Amino acid sequence: MSGSTMRATILLLAACALLPAPAPAALPPGQEVDQKEVCLTCHDLEEALAAKVKHAPMETGECSACHNPHVSRFDALLRERPASLCVECHAEIETAMQRSVVHQPVADGRCVDCHTPHGGDEIGLLTMPAGQLCRDCHGVVASWDERPVKHPPFAQGDCAACHDPHAADHPGLASGPGGAACASCHEVTAEFKQRHRGYPVETASCQQCHDPHASKREGLFRTHLHAPFEEGDCTTCHAGAGSAAPFALVEAEAGLCAACHEDQVEQSRDAPFPHVSAGGGNCSDCHNPHSGDDSNLLKADLHSLCLDCHDPGGAKSGQAGRFASHAGELPCVSCHVPHGGDDPLMLVDGPVETCARCHTHEHGIRHPLGEDTRDPRSGNPMTCLSCHGMHDAPYEMYLHASDERELCLGCHKDIGGGR
Repeated sequence: MSGSTMRATILLLAACALLPAPAPAALPPGQEVDQKEVCLTCHDLEEALAAKVKHAPMETGECSACHNPHVSRFDALLRERPASLCVECHAEIETAMQRSVVHQPVADGRCVDCHTPHGGDEIGLLTMPAGQLCRDCHGVVASWDERPVKHPPFAQGDCAACHDPHAADHPGLASGPGGAACASCHEVTAEFKQRHRGYPVETASCQQCHDPHASKREGLFRTHLHAPFEEGDCTTCHAGAGSAAPFALVEAEAGLCAACHEDQVEQSRDAPFPHVSAGGGNCSDCHNPHSGDDSNLLKADLHSLCLDCHDPGGAKSGQAGRFASHAGELPCVSCHVPHGGDDPLMLVDGPVETCARCHTHEHGIRHPLGEDTRDPRSGNPMTCLSCHGMHDAPYEMYLHASDERELCLGCHKDIGGGR
């Protein structure tokens, strides 16, 4: 075979390998194969066949609906990639993926993380009871289990009562917006209105005051309550319940918060490098004005709250090789001032001093740092951040280069012969 013929053959084979595996050809009437009988001669599926819930193709013996009996480019001789294969029948999932919030396993096409493909004892072919399945990924649930007051759906492991397991149009995969989802179970009665001082809370977000899973307080109130809210004095901040806009604030948020929290508001407003206020934001971007799980009434745990905007670990950006905030071991406020400060990065001190709070043993014979030593690449003072990344870097020890030679020669070109 000539070289050109061989190359053409290789290209043809490569092109064929990229084609989808064809479905088995239909046999003439009377010559159909009993797929279940043939497949079970080698494949032990007795447990799946005896399960309470069976996948329809499994029950009817149509193994070739999912598997190619001869050859495939995919594991288990699947006819297509698992996600593509599943949506051939479950088209509603493909439609659901157009919603604004998609459950990560669904987005990744990992159907079998939650569903068994042949048969099982759980409704929906779940691999285990729904509550246990959710706990396997959502580790925070274990801490909710320790709380004495539990929302009945949570206590019963019925996560789907409030969340859509595949995709939704609301944060947290909630099945409905704010109070609308809660009102599907909690009837808005006269007593309900009286408990809420006459405010139409069914149109608001119940989660601002109540934990939807579990709490240490009766009524599922969060652990820490804002003083006006705890005292039932809603009009300290809001218009009256009977007004045209009952949830409207009595004045602009910054001024309203400053009436009690003047130091923090002034710091954010007047700092050379302010935080949220610099972008026209409000205190409520980070704080829950009614209640919270910590004494600062933060809307989420500190790490998650900061990553919602800053994402140094690449969880949202998808960037590889990044280290999230010192591997998530340090609270962001260990290094940054949350309301604003004198440093462009809002560090609690200068870059060298901030790092030295923890890294007291590093560089015993240290590299010159500070105003008297300039980074020749930028002209800025040499600091720890000249060689190390604070949050993200492509190499170990948060270095900006792959090894000491490459890193050092970035500045010390004379050592490398000018290269």
